[in-house]
Amino acid sequence: MSPERASGLDAATILCIAEALANTQCRTEKELHRQAADIRALRESVEQLVELQRSAHPAAALEYDRFAALRARIDECCAVEEPPDDECNVLDRCRHGSHGELRQGWSAKSRARAELAEVSERHHAWDVPDRPRHDSDENLPGVPQGSLFGLLEPVAQTYPPQDFRSGGGPTPGGAQGPVSFRTWTEGGFSGAWPPDSSGAKSGDVVLMSGNLWLKLSVDGGTTFTDLDFTKIFDADTTYGGWAGDQVIHYVPAIDCFVLYVQSYRSKKSDSTQGKNVVKVALASPTDLKTHKGGKPAWRRQWNLTSDTFGLGAAWMDFPDLSPGAAFLHVNTNVFAGDSFHGKLFYELPLADMAAGRGFGFQFAEVRDSTSGAGSPIQNIDGDTNHWASHVDNSTMRIYTSVGGAATYSWRDRKVRNWPRVSSNDVVSLAPDGYDWISEDHRIIGATRVGAQVWFAWTAATGDGGGGGFSFPRAHIQIARFDIADDYRLIDQMQVWNPDYAFAYPSLMTNSDGEVGISLGYGGPSNFGSHAVGILGDFVVWYGDASDLTSLRQQVDAAGNPVTNPDGTPKLYSRWGDYVHVRLAHPDTRWFSGFGYAVNKTASGSEKLDAIYVEFGRQIPQPPTIR
Repeated sequence: MSPERASGLDAATILCIAEALANTQCRTEKELHRQAADIRALRESVEQLVELQRSAHPAAALEYDRFAALRARIDECCAVEEPPDDECNVLDRCRHGSHGELRQGWSAKSRARAELAEVSERHHAWDVPDRPRHDSDENLPGVPQGSLFGLLEPVAQTYPPQDFRSGGGPTPGGAQGPVSFRTWTEGGFSGAWPPDSSGAKSGDVVLMSGNLWLKLSVDGGTTFTDLDFTKIFDADTTYGGWAGDQVIHYVPAIDCFVLYVQSYRSKKSDSTQGKNVVKVALASPTDLKTHKGGKPAWRRQWNLTSDTFGLGAAWMDFPDLSPGAAFLHVNTNVFAGDSFHGKLFYELPLADMAAGRGFGFQFAEVRDSTSGAGSPIQNIDGDTNHWASHVDNSTMRIYTSVGGAATYSWRDRKVRNWPRVSSNDVVSLAPDGYDWISEDHRIIGATRVGAQVWFAWTAATGDGGGGGFSFPRAHIQIARFDIADDYRLIDQMQVWNPDYAFAYPSLMTNSDGEVGISLGYGGPSNFGSHAVGILGDFVVWYGDASDLTSLRQQVDAAGNPVTNPDGTPKLYSRWGDYVHVRLAHPDTRWFSGFGYAVNKTASGSEKLDAIYVEFGRQIPQPPTIR
């Protein structure tokens, strides 16, 4: 590469070039070694064949020599300038795309292998550790202020959250038809804090989870039985012990529920230091009913560690899943200590998982310094997965990976400037003065609607820079892109209200092309609560609003309680990392929502209640947003 071309490169471009070169070097060297041996053998065979032909046909050999001499004289006097070999175009891919200053590019995936974990009939008893939750998510890079691309014009404000049990109140003008609630169930749970609600439904089986707790229903979500996580899964004694961040999905392609759980990072002074392990486990609806959710139902398990992916002394955190036609797509952040390291994604073959055997699979760690590294889209088309991150508040980086393909790609696209905070800590105070949100700007809501991809995240108060509309509360931003038109931005919309804050969006598309949402809401007059709705209706619904903020005492790095100067406990709040919405299989017009409420007992203490809600429309309607 000439010095002129190398000038003016920024750090991101240099990293992109280095990654592309490194990913191809090993494969190239191996291929060159193999081809060199083949070429030598081929050359020797050809030379022997030529000599045999010369001996058998001396007249032809003479003509061949005369023609070679004539060709040499022509080349000497009238040489035709050959076009130069194509120069390596890594720089062009990394620096520019079809959108001028916006980058786009591709990189290769790597391969790894996972073996089926040995699961004994019984294991030693263990208890869920009572320890502080990791706070690495607070160290995600902030979202920079981008150049002014466009001022936001907000959509119609979302109606105040409605209690569906009271008849719902007035129907907003944007509603496409009444939303019905087939099931709404709540019940207490115990486990690691905060809840981080997830779950899925298949027929009459509903499985929901939080941090190291599980609930099973075999009557469609009407009633739930508590499952003991410690009796289903062995303790992790190699790394830091199971932490949680459980995610549950139902995979129609193999008729199984999949559960993902991660450990704390190891703080041992051995080869595991700074690393962790994640478990992926399968259970069919039939096995869950037969074994009442117990250990035998989860006989298919795989443990993936930091070493599986060659992460060094780094660990995985904040996962999400999305099933495709032939692969389970997994995304998770990677941290080295408390510093954000990048985004890891991998694609697990569903056929091998269903068969309960070891398998090879593809993965890549995206060493991207952009913030808000996001979750995989739901409703994957075949096995084409998308996710996105914020380059700044007017630029998104959209990633694409096709299961089974050797490479993945990305491209930057502009969005209208949205309000963000440089600290990456969105704040909304509840009536007791505590911040109930504890959320950043990462893109955690993602779904596909036909030829569109939708990405949703929590935004702050104010405008996006340059003036324009100023949002009075934290709210949800949603950007829609047209895949068929080179990922063109179609529009941006919001879930917002001047009196309520909205956060934690989870999106899912039903078979009618409607997008369901599960989220958290709160504000100066409301404690953090869970709600669901259908985008385009401009209303969300709840069944139990929280009546206090969930609090815990702060601890220091050694785990010792922290107190205020007057000796009272120093408390902090954390609503969680996510809530989820899924399809209510097999009737995929309907949605299943998973959240929680914080209720006050008669003695004034807090009680956490898990919430399952099934919602949709009795009469199919046209898609709310086209």
